[in-house]
Amino acid sequence: MEAGVMNYLLDTNHWSYIQRRHPRVLARLESLPNEATLYMPVIVQGELLSGVELAASESRKEELMALYEQAIAKATDILAVTPEVAAQYAVVFAGLRRKGMPVDTNDMWIAAIARVHDLVVVSTDGHFGYVEGLRVDDWTKPQPMQGTP
Repeated sequence: MEAGVMNYLLDTNHWSYIQRRHPRVLARLESLPNEATLYMPVIVQGELLSGVELAASESRKEELMALYEQAIAKATDILAVTPEVAAQYAVVFAGLRRKGMPVDTNDMWIAAIARVHDLVVVSTDGHFGYVEGLRVDDWTKPQPMQGTP
């Protein structure tokens, strides 16, 4: 991953916002520099495919599969759980446990992947902010004006 360029790991909720054409999320996506990259953690891939499998009808399943394929096409790469990620997961888990903060297991894996690859997690889930050293952004919120703190 190129130094000096922000690269992003999108949580399931933001892939869903892209699929649903959320105006702020699409605006942020379009404003990214060409060098910026979007990554999908394998955990999110599983969550998206679970949504496909839970579809109430075959036509809805086909519709969700088409949306999933669009999301996959936007991702530069799907990042897997590796031994290094597993070690980072243990650090994230222990840090949150010591603070008495329960966080969804899948989100701890996502945080670990982001930390290993030095990525910004893009999510509406506020609990990512409790993970020490993790950079988090929420593209559904208005961007601060340039030059304002």
